[in-house]
Amino acid sequence: MKTYQLKFLAWTFSAFLPPDDPDAEKEVDYYDLLDVTRAANGDDIKKAYRKRSLQLHPDKLRQRGMRYQGEVITEEEARSRFQQMKAAYDTLSDPKKREIYDALGHRGMEFVINPSRAWDPHILLGNLAKSSVFDRAKLMALVLVFFGLVLLQPILVCAKVDQMLEENGGALENSSWVVLLLPFWFFAAFYGLLLIIGKAALPLLQWISFVVGILFLTLRFDKVLIWDYAALFIPFYLWICLRLFEAKKEMGAVQAEMSKMATIEYIEKYVINEKKQDDDGNDIEDPQLYRAYNDLNEEERDQINKKYIIVHVPPKAPAPGEDEDEEEDDLDRIERSPEYQEARARHEYASKSIHRIILPEIPLIVLIIVHLDMNKNWNWGLTFLPLWISMFFDCCGGCYGFFCTSALAHIEVQEEMAEHFAQQQEAENNEGGESKDDDEDESKNKDEEKGEAKPKEEGADTANGEKSDAAPAAESGKSEKLDVDQKPRIDTAVSVKTEATTQAEPEESEGKSEAKSSDDEDDDEGFEFEMDEDTFHYYQQAEMEAENKATEAQSKAIGSFCNIIFQTLIAALFVVKLNQVYDEKDEPDIDGTSSFSSFWILFPFLLFSGCVICCFACAIFGAANIDTALSSDDAGEGENNEGDGEEEAAATDNGTSPVIVTPPPPPPQGESLAQKKDDETTLLVLNTVEAEVAGEVKLAADTEEESAMDDLD
Repeated sequence: MKTYQLKFLAWTFSAFLPPDDPDAEKEVDYYDLLDVTRAANGDDIKKAYRKRSLQLHPDKLRQRGMRYQGEVITEEEARSRFQQMKAAYDTLSDPKKREIYDALGHRGMEFVINPSRAWDPHILLGNLAKSSVFDRAKLMALVLVFFGLVLLQPILVCAKVDQMLEENGGALENSSWVVLLLPFWFFAAFYGLLLIIGKAALPLLQWISFVVGILFLTLRFDKVLIWDYAALFIPFYLWICLRLFEAKKEMGAVQAEMSKMATIEYIEKYVINEKKQDDDGNDIEDPQLYRAYNDLNEEERDQINKKYIIVHVPPKAPAPGEDEDEEEDDLDRIERSPEYQEARARHEYASKSIHRIILPEIPLIVLIIVHLDMNKNWNWGLTFLPLWISMFFDCCGGCYGFFCTSALAHIEVQEEMAEHFAQQQEAENNEGGESKDDDEDESKNKDEEKGEAKPKEEGADTANGEKSDAAPAAESGKSEKLDVDQKPRIDTAVSVKTEATTQAEPEESEGKSEAKSSDDEDDDEGFEFEMDEDTFHYYQQAEMEAENKATEAQSKAIGSFCNIIFQTLIAALFVVKLNQVYDEKDEPDIDGTSSFSSFWILFPFLLFSGCVICCFACAIFGAANIDTALSSDDAGEGENNEGDGEEEAAATDNGTSPVIVTPPPPPPQGESLAQKKDDETTLLVLNTVEAEVAGEVKLAADTEEESAMDDLD
């Protein structure tokens, strides 16, 4: 960037630059320090630096008795002058730093070179608060010029339309449309130049086709071209085709990028350390030959980066019941990466662009051509029917995103939680069934051993046999009952209950003699489940993440909804104006009345621009020093504290003691005798250690004193 360009930017945005400090010492010019002119080249600056370094070097000054230019200076002054001279050489020997210094000076150069200071909002607002009114006025003038240039072209078009519809007309009534759109042509040339500099070929072709289409329309309005609108819209056909091609190309490029995405673990496992297999097909792992991605040289990394796109996967806490050592699927990890999310957003945007072109734009152009070329007398609202349909669907999508996204996010977390507890209950039942089968097998084995050990008696009664057969059955039934009653439960730190159970607990405590069927119905209406602390924190974090996603989706939905309302309002005003213009063209009013002004179509733009300009004015002229504001807040708090002290003093003077509310002491916790003994033992050990450390410190101090006395002797 040239010096005059930097000077212009510094003059325009001088309000953001650090102001001059009147109390600070005046800084010496770098050119004066090196004793060179501003037109000196690099060789002259280097020679001057060598000469001045011999004069200002502290060692050389000591040899001359610290005399410099006939004056005696201290070592600190000599060192500071030498550092200033070295800083001057470092700045003037660098072409970029020299240009910035010539344009901005000392403070401006330090502000621009240090990015942390140049883009820190706190520092920028502080500099703006300390700037002069003239510097702030330059910023405000820049804002007004920007909005004036943006709104200039629509204002000229609306003024010409109104004058064409009036009986008396005006200065713009007979003006050419090509001349009237002169601001647009300047903007089109500037934007096209930027696209050429950026080497954006496809966007440049789109912009050229759109500008040519506008040029054809202006020539048609000026009656230079007498073509049908079907032929006149050929540049717009090309513009739509190029946009479709660009969107399709973007979708293909995004899909190609997604297919190349891989994690660093996948690269290290399957690309860098390609596994070899033995004759049986088993992987051969050699830890000595293992290489990480950071161990590769630059050429190898470039080859891998050309073939793959390495994504950075954020850490994820394992779900309750999952093993921490269990590896997550690579595809799932890639989907959680920010690179994949960005590519997915680009794909969705390209897809929406295609849908927007297919649904509203192509049918709208066709209906406009039919309406104009065939001289149809239908209402212009029917011509813009594709636009109304598209806006209706967009509005429905915004409402869905605002009202349903939050509920769906929480429902997803609740379903995951319910699935977890279902798996937990199933695992409990399986464990209980296995323990029950084991107990039955043990009881049968014991019965068989008893039967073999017992001598067989002939002629036993049938009743005694039946009784002996019934005893093991009773024991097994008893063991089954014990197994069911003593089913293992999970140690839980947090108990979660539904509203039905919390409301049913006092009712159950009041009356426990209700029917069994009513108890079953209450259990069905509200159930109680328990979870440990880790599970509770996991699902609490999941709820917070779902809430954050829902809030982000709702903010996007609100933005899109406001945009749709804004577009709908402008389109409705434009359609109403078209209907009134064509009605007056076919049947002019006898009483001389005309339709509403075309500036009402610009009313939403003007209202929005006015609000933004007011916000800029308040931010620029109402900026206060942040440090002063913070100090004033602290002072206000101090005054409040002093007021509280004065009230307390007044209360004591009146003889009434101030009321001091102390919090109740915590409830005493029951400690066992063993815990008290452990605490006493710990305290005794700590006291012993402190005494030993104090003795060692005292001994070391005495030793140092004795050694010092020996040295003196």
